[in-house]
Amino acid sequence: MSFPDNAAILKDPWCILFEGYDPEAEGYREALCALGNGYFVTRAAAPDATADDIHYPGCYRAGLYNRLVSHVNGEDVEDESIVNLPNWLPLTFRIDDGDWFSIDQVEILAYRQILYLRSGILQRDIQFCDRQGRQTTLREQRFASMAQPHLAGLRLELTAENWSGALAIRSAIDGRVNNNNIERYKHYNKQHLELLEVNVLKPEVLRLVMQTNQSRIEVSLAARTQVFVNENRVGSEWIPDQENTYIQEQTQISVTQGDVVAIEKVAALYTSRDPAIASCIEASHKAVQDAPGFTDLLGDHQHAWERLWMRCDIEFEPVDYLRVTRLHLFHILQTISPHTADLDVGVPSRGWHGEDYRGHIFWDEAFVLPFLIYRFPSIARSMLLYRHRRLNAARDLARQHGYRGAMFPWRSASSGGEETPRYQFSLFSENWMPDHTWLQHHISVIIAHTVWKYYTITDDIIFLCDQGAELLIEIARFWASLATYNEECDRYEIRGVMGPDEYHTAYPDANTPGIDNNTYTNVMVVWTLCRTQEVLDLLPNSRRIELFHALSLNQDEIDQWHTISQKMHVVTEDGRLSQYEGFDRLQPLDWQQFDEERVNWVLEEKGDDINRYHVAKQADVAMLFFLLSVPEIQALLEQLGYACDRTQMQRTIEYYFEHTVHESSLSHLIYAGAFAKLDCKRSWHLFTKVIHTDLAGDSSGEVKNGIHLGAMAGTLYILQHHYLGLEIHKGSIYLNPSFPEQLTHLRLSLQHHYNDLEIAKTDHHLHLTAADSNPSSITIVYQGEAMNLEPGVSRSFALEEI
Repeated sequence: MSFPDNAAILKDPWCILFEGYDPEAEGYREALCALGNGYFVTRAAAPDATADDIHYPGCYRAGLYNRLVSHVNGEDVEDESIVNLPNWLPLTFRIDDGDWFSIDQVEILAYRQILYLRSGILQRDIQFCDRQGRQTTLREQRFASMAQPHLAGLRLELTAENWSGALAIRSAIDGRVNNNNIERYKHYNKQHLELLEVNVLKPEVLRLVMQTNQSRIEVSLAARTQVFVNENRVGSEWIPDQENTYIQEQTQISVTQGDVVAIEKVAALYTSRDPAIASCIEASHKAVQDAPGFTDLLGDHQHAWERLWMRCDIEFEPVDYLRVTRLHLFHILQTISPHTADLDVGVPSRGWHGEDYRGHIFWDEAFVLPFLIYRFPSIARSMLLYRHRRLNAARDLARQHGYRGAMFPWRSASSGGEETPRYQFSLFSENWMPDHTWLQHHISVIIAHTVWKYYTITDDIIFLCDQGAELLIEIARFWASLATYNEECDRYEIRGVMGPDEYHTAYPDANTPGIDNNTYTNVMVVWTLCRTQEVLDLLPNSRRIELFHALSLNQDEIDQWHTISQKMHVVTEDGRLSQYEGFDRLQPLDWQQFDEERVNWVLEEKGDDINRYHVAKQADVAMLFFLLSVPEIQALLEQLGYACDRTQMQRTIEYYFEHTVHESSLSHLIYAGAFAKLDCKRSWHLFTKVIHTDLAGDSSGEVKNGIHLGAMAGTLYILQHHYLGLEIHKGSIYLNPSFPEQLTHLRLSLQHHYNDLEIAKTDHHLHLTAADSNPSSITIVYQGEAMNLEPGVSRSFALEEI
């Protein structure tokens, strides 16, 4: 038995279809089909499931963390994690005295799962037969409201195909949850919640209130369940029951063969950290009590998604990749939506879809925000404010290590302190391995780069005056204090750090961690020092004077930044840029002999050390060519007195590509961007590998722990900034396209200074159209030729063949 319209769904670029129930893939699907609205995310676990070896229900509020102390590796360690909140989904049924329905306990006749990207709806269609031979068709639909961010809805529609009888229904809120999604965290404490109260507010409405046991954040979850038979509301009696943190209610109705029973559940989630409420408990009660029915809520939700897609949708050919690109956009908007702008949160590397990396904030804003800035500048601004609110914590961290300015942590959460754990547990050797990745101080150049990108795109001088300039100054001050002068070569050096390649944390047999003169870090520090000086010149004089006074900044310090930016040491080898000082002298390693992904874990299990070998985990030097244009890099190197032409740049990228394991989902992405202007065919080959990140079956083992948000957003970054060649400079839009021949069609829209612009690539032409409603003309610089595009005007340009 199958569903007749699957072929149409497979052709629809707005749908993700999974056919057949596969217990081994369930965790993967739960993350990939998770639904969110920028406030909270619920994994796509079956509503009849509890956490086990197959299923993992998870509900996460953006940026809601809690700290626990665990005894690991012989000592007490403290870690902060995103908290798995009570599960609002539980909803099941049974016929007569049969078993409660469980997807794993019935004969499945047909099964499909559809994620509707345009409307943000997840649907499961199941035809099954129970042990008594009773056949039922079940359609499940759910959503996390993009219109009302505290609400979510779930609907089960059952059709009695060959039976009549009593149908018992059970709806619950399950607070028996902990953080148990990640195997390598199994030695850590996982219980983050404690019970405050449980209520049956009235028939059909349950409420569970819990609190995080360290951060003391109250979480109130209320749920209303209603039953309909053949579209008529059934006012049956509900019998409640409670067992500690699990509260349920049951009812029973009579069903005749052919009847259609709809069970609708609406849930409301609030926390004590939410704005504009007196109490999260009262707010959740009122929200679920006042909420309209499932259908009306769903309609509002669909309209909200329509508005998001009006700003964000792109058209992209080959059409095989369009569906995947929209999936990437979908997850970005579920993680960071207009509702996120009201929250104090950063950009999580795995979305809020699972517990990998404990929900910490790394450098993924570099990949995510450039797309959002053109469409939702207020959201991007709020992500940068997350960093500015933690500026004092970064200053404290710098002082603790003997530096000036602000040293932002590699892993951040609620307070802005360093959240990188002291040890990582190897699932191969079951040993505890020291974790020195906190030495990735290059996170601060990403923050500086994003601040600058936000300003150049939005021209938001108020943000620059109030927050952006201060961030840049303190970051520049940190790097100036970290750089040391080497009289022998008359150069400044940066020692004892880590680059983006996380394999190399130290030199072989060294007593202290860190490597010296990482090229990516050193060049981006020069870029940061230059941009900071430029920002000071952009500020109004009064604000510049205020900052000089408030930060005790003087001209001597600025002159020092200038000197460092002229004399930074960059290591070269055989006419190419070297990853870091001494990297090229490491031992060769045939890393392709390792079947497992984690080469460093395999070597550690054998008593060896990855630090001895000439191989990288992921893109490192190539990150320069991802973030900066070829002319920018050339100008920075020439400023430092180094010559590096396009051929040398290409040799550099090719050399390190061949010496990289590409363990990270970001690695091929970064190389695809790095090759875009130097070897477009190779760039496209890598892009086609990246585009299926998380959707390909071979990544399912990781995806069940959370999607790869940075990699998803990075595909949009490449389309927009590398292939289209979009940049903003002094208020003008620069376009220097470099399209692979396989990319036959691309259309996207963006906003620049309140002007709407549509850009479309069709065959061998690029078309630019300014909206009729634009308040002013747009200055376009296409391949070096400047022009003004007036409101309502279109221009077309012939594209050069690559």
